[in-house]
Amino acid sequence: MTGADRRRVLDTTTGPDTLQKIQRLLDEVWNAYEVPEVARMYTDLAVSEIGANIIEHSGDGTPVRLIMDVEVLTDVVRITFTDDGHPAPVDLSQVTMPDEMSERGRGLAIAYRVLDELSYRRDRDGNHWTLVRRLTE
Repeated sequence: MTGADRRRVLDTTTGPDTLQKIQRLLDEVWNAYEVPEVARMYTDLAVSEIGANIIEHSGDGTPVRLIMDVEVLTDVVRITFTDDGHPAPVDLSQVTMPDEMSERGRGLAIAYRVLDELSYRRDRDGNHWTLVRRLTE
């Protein structure tokens, strides 16, 4: 199986059904490839947190174009989100869990904790989030 065979892409405009589209694509990937349950669970969690942040914050309430690229490699699952919204004012090296009484602000900390790699960069094409989870513990 080639690398192209192990890739799925969602290209959409954000709206009320975007998280469902994201999860449908992940479910399609999980049904097509052998990915251990722990890697699936952690990837689902991180993808939903990052996806929700993009939907809520990137467009400041207006829709943005969102591309989700999922690739299953020999040893990792790699997901890249690209959106054409506003820059994310985030320093991932400073991400921590908020205090227990806080109602918000856990998404990035959760994603950072369950992934093997989480990165963000901004260029002329927009925001790029890369999420990587190893297939083995």
